[in-house]
Amino acid sequence: MSKFMPVKETILLLGGTGFIGKNIIDYILNKNDLSNYQIVVLSRTFQSDTVAPIEYVFGNYEDKDVLISLFSKWNFTKVFHCATSTTPLSSGNNILNDVSGNLIATICLLDIMKEYRCSYILYLSSGGAVYGEKKMNTISENEICYPVSSYGVVKLTIENYLRLYQKQYGINYLILRVSNPFGKFHASEKQGVINIAIRRALKNETVEVWGDGTQSKDYIFVDDLVKIIFKFLKQGVVNKTINVGSGEIHQLNSILHTIKLHLPALKINYVASKITDVKDFCLDISLMKSLVNFKFTKFEKAIEDTIEWEKSKT
Repeated sequence: MSKFMPVKETILLLGGTGFIGKNIIDYILNKNDLSNYQIVVLSRTFQSDTVAPIEYVFGNYEDKDVLISLFSKWNFTKVFHCATSTTPLSSGNNILNDVSGNLIATICLLDIMKEYRCSYILYLSSGGAVYGEKKMNTISENEICYPVSSYGVVKLTIENYLRLYQKQYGINYLILRVSNPFGKFHASEKQGVINIAIRRALKNETVEVWGDGTQSKDYIFVDDLVKIIFKFLKQGVVNKTINVGSGEIHQLNSILHTIKLHLPALKINYVASKITDVKDFCLDISLMKSLVNFKFTKFEKAIEDTIEWEKSKT
């Protein structure tokens, strides 16, 4: 190989057909300086089209044989773990399945990474679910975590296993505790209130709000999230657990009001809050800001861009 040719990073992307995964791929495909990435997406959703440098493989990362087949074929340098089979609300319906499909599957993945000497994993954790309810202005990475859902317990346990595998086997990690992302490629009807509210308004349907709408949370535009991820990668940040959010809180009723200014058809139905929903939180992003220099998209602009994307899908 010519010394002028870039050495490709070969990345296994779990959750590449999901919300954040699709945004990661979109970012790579639209950045000329990222042509040194080869991405292999393992997904339970079948993809008939493949766009270089992306290769889609149909399968489940819970299946050890599928992972062994992939690691035998590709010399993976990194794993991006953006996959989850549950939400905070659904995780309690079958906790054994939550543990098996997410925690056990991730430990199996780490064992195979160890066997094939893949020494880096990016893990997208949760900035709300792992901390639980906190009566404070901002939550730092040093706070004790008290999850209120199986989803949060499993996320936190995976974090601890990542630290254990780094200490025992040298697998470097980057754990990102992400706040509430919104933006293009969102498809879930179960979580992600901003996209769901916009989608319901465009369809002249009612959005269901848990509680009275006074809950205030940290939200992050997915475009910003992905750019921050690649800044961490470029700077070689490893073996850290980092809050990734906007560092600002927005009350849900205020967000809905902003959406209604653009989409007057928005209808809201307030229902009883769920015990698994963390009602108020704002992440302390001091550590993130000390590691990367970043200017966030203005919240109103991010909402407008999200509305335009949702309109393009109707």
